[in-house]
Amino acid sequence: MRSAGENPKGMAADAIVVGAGLAGAAAAALLGRQGKSVILVDSRKTLPAVFKAEKIEPDQAGVLRKIGLLEAVLPRARRIREIRSYYNGRLFRTVSEEQYGLSYNDMVNPLRERMPPSVKFRVARVTAAENGDDLQRVTLDDGEELSARLLILACGVSGDLPSSLGLRRVVFQRHHCVAVAFNIARPNGRRFDFDSATCYPESTALGVDYVTFFPIGETMRANLFAFPSADDAWTRRFLKNPEAELEHYFPNLRQATGGFQIAGKVETSIINLYRTEGEPLPGVALIGDAAQNACPSTGMGLSKVLNDVDLLCGEHAPRWFETPGMSAEKIAQFCGDPRKRAIDEKALRGAVYRRQARTDKSLRWKIHRTRLHLAMRFEAPDELPASEAAKECEAQM
Repeated sequence: MRSAGENPKGMAADAIVVGAGLAGAAAAALLGRQGKSVILVDSRKTLPAVFKAEKIEPDQAGVLRKIGLLEAVLPRARRIREIRSYYNGRLFRTVSEEQYGLSYNDMVNPLRERMPPSVKFRVARVTAAENGDDLQRVTLDDGEELSARLLILACGVSGDLPSSLGLRRVVFQRHHCVAVAFNIARPNGRRFDFDSATCYPESTALGVDYVTFFPIGETMRANLFAFPSADDAWTRRFLKNPEAELEHYFPNLRQATGGFQIAGKVETSIINLYRTEGEPLPGVALIGDAAQNACPSTGMGLSKVLNDVDLLCGEHAPRWFETPGMSAEKIAQFCGDPRKRAIDEKALRGAVYRRQARTDKSLRWKIHRTRLHLAMRFEAPDELPASEAAKECEAQM
C-alpha cells in the first residue's frame, strides 16, 4: 500500500462509490446534493431489467422522501393504496397505506440520470482497491487510478472488493429462500378489481410462504416466496408447469383474485443469507448488499439499504469530512450506529423467523403455525407475525 503522502494519479474526489444500484446511486446523489465531489463507478451505464426489489414499502417511501429522492422514481411507479390479505381464499384483512410497484431498474435508472453536477459517473469495472487513514485508491479495468477520501462499497452480492481488502463474507444459510416472479392477466383482458393482494396457503407442508400481487406499469405482477430444501426440485417443477403448481399450493387462490393466467416468463432467484464481517477499515464503508443481504420475503431489503444510505451519507460522512483523516474509528461510528445495528438485526431475525414458521417440524413451531392459521381464519390481525413464538425467535438471535 502506498503512503498517504504520495500524489495520486487520476481523478481525485471526496468520495468514490463502487456500484450504482439503488444503494450506490442513492449514496452518490445524497452526497452530491451536499456539494461533495463524488465518482460513481459501475460496469453499466444503464441498469437492465432484473428481478429484484419490485415494490417500495411505506417506510422505504418515507426514507426516499426524507433524502429527497422519491420524486425521481415516482414517474415510473404505480401507486398502491389498498392491500388485501387472504388466507385460503378468504379475505381477513384490508390495509390502506402508501406503496409503489415498479421494477428495480426503474428505481435505479432515474437516479443515475438525475445526478447532481458534482457526481461524475464512470462506466468501468474496479479491479483493485487500496485504503489508508487519509486517502483511498481504486484501479479501473482500463488502468486508470482514482483517489478519494472515502471509499463506499455498494457492489452488492457479486462484488469481490471486500474480500480483497481483508473482509470476509459469512454465509448464515445457503439456499435460504426461493423467490419467484411472473405476470398475470385476465383471460378477457379486463383489469383486476384490487390494488394489491397477498395470499397465504392453508398448508405449510410445501414450505411456501405467500404470494403477493401488485401492479407494475400496466401489468399485474406476482412475487412468490418459498423455503424448499436445497435438494428439492421445487423450482424446476414450478418453471415446468407454473399454473398447475400455483393451483397446488393455493387451491382457493382464484376466490381472492378472480380468474387469471400466467403471462410471459417466470423468473426465479435463490437467496443465500450472508453478512460481510471484519474490523472497520480506514476509509472504507460498506452499504446495502455489500454489507449484508436480506430475505425478500421479509420486505426489508430496501429498508436496510436506504437506512444505510441515510445514516452514512446523511449523518456520518458529512461530519467525517469536517475533520482531517478517515480513520477506522470514524468508520466504526457508522458500523456501530444503533439505528444500523437494529435494522440489520431485525432483517436477519425476520428472515430466520419466516423460514422457521414455514418449515420447522418441532412441536413449538407446529403450535405457532396453528395459532397463526386460526388467527387468519377467524380474526383480523393487525400485523403478521405478532405472536409470542416470533418474539421468542427474535430474542434467541
